[in-house]
Formats: sequence, C-alpha cells, structure tokens
Amino acid sequence: MARGTVGRIRLIDARGGIVGIREQAKYSSTPLAQFLDDRLPHRDAIVESWTQTLLTAPDDSPRLDREHDSVGWALELRLGLDLANAPARRQELSYLPIDRCTQLLTAAGFQHTPVGTLPASGTSDPILLHWSRTHHPVCLDDAQRAALTTCLDLASFRQPMHRWGETKTVDARRAFFAAIVGEDDYGHDTHLLDAFAHYWTVYFTCGRPRLAALGDRVIIAPELGNGFGIADLVIGNTLVDVKLVAQPTTTAVHTWLRQLLGYVLLDHHNALHINAIAIYSGHNAQLKIFR
Repeated sequence: MARGTVGRIRLIDARGGIVGIREQAKYSSTPLAQFLDDRLPHRDAIVESWTQTLLTAPDDSPRLDREHDSVGWALELRLGLDLANAPARRQELSYLPIDRCTQLLTAAGFQHTPVGTLPASGTSDPILLHWSRTHHPVCLDDAQRAALTTCLDLASFRQPMHRWGETKTVDARRAFFAAIVGEDDYGHDTHLLDAFAHYWTVYFTCGRPRLAALGDRVIIAPELGNGFGIADLVIGNTLVDVKLVAQPTTTAVHTWLRQLLGYVLLDHHNALHINAIAIYSGHNAQLKIFR
C-alpha cells in the first residue's frame, strides 16, 4: 500500500465535513473500506484467524453489559502509564486535582526527579514536575485500586475533555472535574472497578511481557494525519490498538483491522516506522499481530 494515497480515502460527509479514520472503519462502504478491498482483498483470512483465536482463548474475566467502551479507555490510559518511561497524556491528567494526579503517577511507578542544577521551582503541581520511572507495580493493592478508580473517573469525563481540548486553563479543568465527577460516576461503580481490576491483573501477569517484547520504544496516543486519527500505542515498530470486547464478531474484527490499516495509511511520511499492527485484547491479554 502506498502511504501517500491517504488523501484519496478521506471521506466528505453530506454536510461537507471530513470524517476521520475511526468513523470510516466502522462501515464497509466507505472510501477507506473500498480502498482496502481493492489493495488488500485477502483480509478475510486475517479476520477469521484473529476472531477464532480471541474467541477460543481462556477468559474468566467479568462480563460487562454496559460501559465497556469507557472501561476500555481507562485501561488504555493505565496501560500507557505503565509502558512509557515518562507520563504521557498530560492533557487528560491535567483535569485531575493535584493530590489525585500525584497519587496516580506514584502508583504507576513514577517519581518526581529534579532536572539539572536549577533551583527548585517550589511548585507542587504534578503537571509541571519532571517524573521518571522507578518501578512497575506487580500486584493489586489499595494504591493500585485507587489508581484504577481515578482512571475510571477520567473515563466518565471523556466527553467534556474531548469537547474542550486545550481551550480551558488547568485551573478551570480541575474545577469542572471536581464539580461534575462524583459518587455516581464510573470509579464508584463496584462492578466496573472489579472488572477493571481483573483486566489490570491479567495485564501485568500476561499482557505486560507480551507487549514489552515488541520493543523498547513506546509512543502513547500518536496523532496521525493532522488529527484524522489518534492511535492507542506504538511499541517498537508495532501499532497496537487496545480492545475490550469479550465475544468479538468477525464484523467487529473487520472494523478493527480497517482502523489499524487506516492509521498506517495516515502515517504517509512513515514517521513512526510502523512495520506491524496488533490488537491487544484486554479481557484475556491476548496479542494478535499482523506483519
């Protein structure tokens, strides 16, 4: 596939707006799907293989009949904090009150380390501090459950975060988060938290070594094609998408594959040096790779 052809697969909707790769991937009639059908007509074999493996892999995880997208987003956030050597997604973290942000980063295995020989700034704002990796958590304790709660609370605030982008000051972001997120949100839902705790435990026992084996380079939420797509992770030279679907259908896996291939097309200058794509299944820590 020629990465330079990305301009041909941007979809103009009926109102003249341009639809990103994630939306195009959902439908088999879009320019992206038609382009892939023309250039990669044998994708069905990959889809069948991935679907069969994901369906037959051992899975004793709790079943979520609702809000799995939000838990999936929270899992993606927590995995990113575990895999990277420094905290990423600081825009999302900037919505957290100072104490909760500090607790999350500390639980994720980071420590504030001074930079150079300049005098200490005196700030206690974790967003302004320099954090470096000191360890990786290896068990589910109270600190880790609190970190998962924070990730779920951020997931419940996704819509305002997406809508506001960078238009609000950090003080305003924290004020809105504190005012809106309360005891009725995802972090206080025992069923969601227990399920998330299970996915996290499966990750650090099975998923972490599988993902780490892809390479040392980790890029969190890379933006592609000037915003037409934001991927989940790049590890080594593999583009990884995190999914949380217990019983994936071939239709769902077709969508995932179109999405990943669309992201590769968006990287038309090959800035990320991607030579493989993969799905990480959060339910059972399965990793399916296509090179």
